Order: sequence, then structure tokens, then C-alpha cells
Amino acid sequence: MKRIDRYLFNEILSPFLGGLFVLTIILLLNRVFELLDLIIKKGLHVLTVLEIFLLSLPFILALTVPMAVLIGALVAYGRLAQDFEILALKSLGVSVRRTLYAPLLFATLVFGIMVLFNNYVLPESNHKLKNLMIDVRQKKPAIEIKKGIFNKIDNYLLYIRDKNERTGDIFDITLEEVARKGVKTVIAEKGKIYSIGDEYLILELYDGEIHEATGVKKEEFRRIKFKKQIIKIPVDTKLVRQERTYRGDREMNIRMLHEKIESFKNDLRTTSPTDSIRIGILKRRINQLWVEIHKKFSIPFASIVFVLIGTPLAIIVKKGGYGSAFGISFILFTIYYVLLVGGEELAGRGVINAIPAMWFPNLFFLIIGILLIKKVE
Repeated sequence: MKRIDRYLFNEILSPFLGGLFVLTIILLLNRVFELLDLIIKKGLHVLTVLEIFLLSLPFILALTVPMAVLIGALVAYGRLAQDFEILALKSLGVSVRRTLYAPLLFATLVFGIMVLFNNYVLPESNHKLKNLMIDVRQKKPAIEIKKGIFNKIDNYLLYIRDKNERTGDIFDITLEEVARKGVKTVIAEKGKIYSIGDEYLILELYDGEIHEATGVKKEEFRRIKFKKQIIKIPVDTKLVRQERTYRGDREMNIRMLHEKIESFKNDLRTTSPTDSIRIGILKRRINQLWVEIHKKFSIPFASIVFVLIGTPLAIIVKKGGYGSAFGISFILFTIYYVLLVGGEELAGRGVINAIPAMWFPNLFFLIIGILLIKKVE
């Protein structure tokens, strides 16, 4: 690698890392608020929340890495143009095309790394995240006993008139249990409330009565007075982790997707030609799986395309700051993402094939990039 290539390679590396960090933080902010909501409503352990956070990173990185390459190219070449270094290179006979060697090498390395990342790391993280989120949704929320209202806990209804949050003392308590064998109501003047781990809620009641109606028609009634009564209510709020073998399209690597496609093709061959509905569904599913395969390559390839469009744009704008780079990249990536999602939607409906659906955004920006490079030349 020549000195000029090393220089340009280093110029793009620093803003790439800075842009990647900022973009990832921005996209993670929405996830952070969701995680805080889980902590409050579900009472999740901090380590579980951290695991969800880390498993969310690969999906975000798959999007932010190509965009960070665009930011790196815009910042680096914007500064070179602003400081007249591009002009100096031209005066020495170095064309704009020649200066693209190092950025294209950088983008090609990113492309190769992200293809491997999208094929091996991303599907596994998506699968683990889905499993974990299903377990979290099935977890019972942490019990929060409020005064002045009926609190439903499993088969119990608990009402307390007043509560000392610091000591756990409660006053004027009514607890009603509805079971198959009858209805039981417990009334007490005062008591204490506390929990044992995540499994039981303990009510320690004083000076009260138990009213119980039993029998088929609740015809039997008994009344018991007590000085002290301890009631243990099961409130299992533990997170139960399960491993599920089923994988969605985004949880499979290329080998798994090909196996799924072959399975659908076999189903297609054995389907009656008159069963047009089933044939249509199978063809759409095959196309959707091909979309996932091509996506593993097309999104990383955007790194190369963004270099080809970002470098001439930066030379034209002649601004090397992060502000202009983020502004331009936001517009370009929005257009790219709209085209990508639109193509994916059309391919999912079977309107177009997976190849044009996933590669049209790259082709569109590649043509614009080549025209802009000719303009600055």
C-alpha cells in the first residue's frame, strides 16, 4: 500500500468509528426506554436487562456499520476538499478515481466482515433475543400492593385502608380468596406485609376474623376469630428460561435458509396443479427466504456503494464537519432504507423477484455515485 493510500485509509477510519458510535447510541436510545419499562413493570434483574441490551446490538450494528462508512467518507473527503488537499493531489496528477483505492479497500473489508457477521452472529442473537423476550412476556409482574384499592394476586383480592411504606405495617385489611371449595374472607385490624424472595407474599395479620362459606351451594358457614394469623400467598415472579428450536426467517443462516427453500420446493412439486392457493403461498415463502439470503449480502455491499457516492458528494460540498456528514448521510440512508423496505414488501407479496428487490437500492446509488465521480473529475 502506497503512502497516499495509507493516509486516506487512516483519514476515513477515525470518522467511521466516531459515526458508528454515535449512530449506534442513537438507535439504542429507543431500546433503553423499553428496557427501563421492563424493569419497572416486570421487575427484571439488571443482568437480564443487560443481556437484552447486548442481544439487541447485532441487529442495530447491521444497519449502522454501512451508514458509518458513508459518514467516514463524507467527513474525510469533505476535510480534504475544504483544506484544498484534493486540489493539491489533482495538481500532482492524482485523479479522484485514484484516491478511491484506499476507501474502496476499507469498504470491501467492512463488506466481508459484515457478510460473516450477518450470517453467523446476527441470526443467533435474533434467536436468543426472541426466546428471551417470550420468557420475559410470560413472567408475572412484580407485586405492588397499593392502599385504598383491591389488589388482585393470583386467586386473592386484597384491600388495605392504609400502609406504612417504610415498615410494611398495614391497617384495616380485607383478604378474599375464591377457590373451588368455597369463598374465604379474612378481616384484620392491623398486620405486616413482606415477601420471601420472588415466590411468596407473607401477610402477618393480628386481631381479626375468618369468614368461610363452603359446600356445593355455599350452605355451610363458619366464623373463626384469631389473635395472629400468617397467610402465605404464592406470587412466583421468577423468570423461567426456555430454549425453543423453531426459528423465524431472520434467525436462520444461509445454510438453514437453503434447507428451508428446498423443503418448500419439495412441497411445491408434490402439490396438485389445481391447488393454486397453496402453490401461491409456497412460491411467496420461497421468495421471502431468498430475500433474507440476498439481504445478508446487499446491506453490507452498501458500504462500497456509499463510498462511491459519499466521496464525490463531500468534494462538491467541501465541508468536513460531522454536522454536514450526518445531514447528508441521513437523507441518503433514508432513501436507501425506503427503497429496501419497499422492495422487501413487494418481494414478500410475490410481486417481484428477490434479486431486484434487494439489489435495486445498491444499483440506484451506484449509478448516481459513478455520475458524481465523473462530474468531480
